Amino acid sequence: MNIHPMIVHFPIALLTIYSVLELIRIKKVLEKPWFKYVKGAFVIIGSLSSSLALSTGEMAEELYEKSELKNLIETHSAWAGFATYVFAILAIIYAVHFISESSFNEKIRKTFLRSFWNFLTSISEKLFTTTWLMMTAAFVGLVALTVTGGLGGAIVYGPDVDPIVKIIYTTLVR
Repeated sequence: MNIHPMIVHFPIALLTIYSVLELIRIKKVLEKPWFKYVKGAFVIIGSLSSSLALSTGEMAEELYEKSELKNLIETHSAWAGFATYVFAILAIIYAVHFISESSFNEKIRKTFLRSFWNFLTSISEKLFTTTWLMMTAAFVGLVALTVTGGLGGAIVYGPDVDPIVKIIYTTLVR
């Protein structure tokens, strides 16, 4: 049974919302202390659920191993993997930032992980506070997500389902 279609739309929604929140910069909203937690929740939950979607997609791919759609499915899978990795990196940056602000931070610093944790928090804070980098990564992730969705649409409905899907299909698969 192919459960991929039932799973995949949840991370798409969460990661799209995250990307829009990261890309649209409204000063009044950016100043709110809770806003980074909202963005972080979207990207962390979206990233975790996209890993599940990627796994179910890999299982579904096995059902079509000898199909004429093989090349299209492999291209779709590659873009899905790329999107998942981009958002996973962003999720890790947010998670490390959140942990470094919590009381758990001091507990980690007292363990054998101290040096690694200091290194990780240092990198995370530099990336987290570099707005253009976070925006660029969110944009790249959103583009990869859009391409993945377009290719998924081509698998289900055919490459002529709409003009954007046709452009994506013609550019990447044919």
